[in-house]
Amino acid sequence: MNKKVMCVIMVLMLSIILIGCKSNDVEAKIEVLSAEELEFFNGDSFFNGEEFNIRNQLLSSVYDGPESIDLFGLFYAGSGLEETITDEELLSVMAASGISGTINQLPSPCEKNSLSNMDAILMEHMDITVEESGKIGLENMVYLEDYDAYYYFHGDTNYRSLITFNRGEREGNQIRLYYDDGFFGDGAKVLTLMEIEGEYKFKSNQYVKSED
Repeated sequence: MNKKVMCVIMVLMLSIILIGCKSNDVEAKIEVLSAEELEFFNGDSFFNGEEFNIRNQLLSSVYDGPESIDLFGLFYAGSGLEETITDEELLSVMAASGISGTINQLPSPCEKNSLSNMDAILMEHMDITVEESGKIGLENMVYLEDYDAYYYFHGDTNYRSLITFNRGEREGNQIRLYYDDGFFGDGAKVLTLMEIEGEYKFKSNQYVKSED
């Protein structure tokens, strides 16, 4: 192999290395969110601001990906979408739950989540359906095939009415929002959103890893 060919090969190899380094630099670039950007998420535009905001409920469990979200926690207080339940339907839920007596004797209300509403929420915010998820938490609810819906009785709520992030950062089209979970009181967490054509999809909600 003559010197000219060797020089060309070396130049090409060096170019590839430099391009690779440049790409890594771009991928590793992390920008701190400005006060205005953080206020968008802390204000009433995305989270909070409503009597019931399902986005707040997407922080009701930790998950490494959309498929591992706890659906029982997410839909514990409902979907925020309209639901109707008939007396006949309610009696069927009672029978499936092993509850005897009359409707008027129920100790707590019955929460209904139709599969269509659950799918609508998950598709809008996570790009998955219940069937595509890990179906985590569904075992805590009663499913009636005739109505294609999930039910459970409860008188309390897990709704977190106020979400506050103390800092945020952007890496490419990913946004990470850090907060101390005062609702569960179990430490620092980070929510990761993916920005796609002006919309934000929920990708993960994880504990902040210790640097120790």
